[in-house]
Amino acid sequence: MNSISKLAMPLKRTATGKRLSPMILLTGIVATMLSTASMAQPQQQLIHVQGTGAMSVTPNAYSVTFVIEEQGETVGKLNTTLASDLRAVVSFLLEQGIERNNIQSMQVRLTPRYVNSPNGRVQEGFTLSREISVTDSNIENYDKVLDGVLGRGVDRIQQFSFVSTTQTNAYQTALVAAVKDAKARAALLAKELGVEVGEVVAISESGGNMPVPVMRADAFAKEMSVSLPGQETVEARINVSFTIIQ
Repeated sequence: MNSISKLAMPLKRTATGKRLSPMILLTGIVATMLSTASMAQPQQQLIHVQGTGAMSVTPNAYSVTFVIEEQGETVGKLNTTLASDLRAVVSFLLEQGIERNNIQSMQVRLTPRYVNSPNGRVQEGFTLSREISVTDSNIENYDKVLDGVLGRGVDRIQQFSFVSTTQTNAYQTALVAAVKDAKARAALLAKELGVEVGEVVAISESGGNMPVPVMRADAFAKEMSVSLPGQETVEARINVSFTIIQ
């Protein structure tokens, strides 16, 4: 007797004597059929690999962020002093041939300043800071720029790095190399296991960044005086899952 014929039989009674509705019976039958079909379906076998690709590029520019800050009791007075230092730094950077659209100076941060007293920590004015981010393609001029901003109110260097304007293209090339590496790894593993590589069922990129330390401007300039751009490696990493053909 099939499942549909069973529905034509008198409705079953529960332990309390209540009749079960046809909809409940039909739902239970369908759920059982789906569960049986799911259990019968073989589990897909996969091979997971990570592919890597790298490209070496020569930096042709540098990126740096300067921080100037003032401490005092009145925000308005702090802002006036800071604006004067900011104008001096920006004017100097423009004089060095750095394009205006490569200078960003809109980042402002205002924080209360606290000191310890016999009555505990109490607020004593504010600290107002401005950040000036610069990208300059004249890579041989970075030491002159660092020396120049030190005498114009800059308190510390937030970030400095040699960069390549072709880094985006280099990463895309490295990404293609990573895909080829993943395929080669999967083929090698499959050959050793006596199986074949099937289609791709999942792929994702993975990577990370290296934190940049914050240093006092004078110490940073001294450290950078012996630094050379050299070459940097642009790396791409991907995770790929292939099916296995027995």
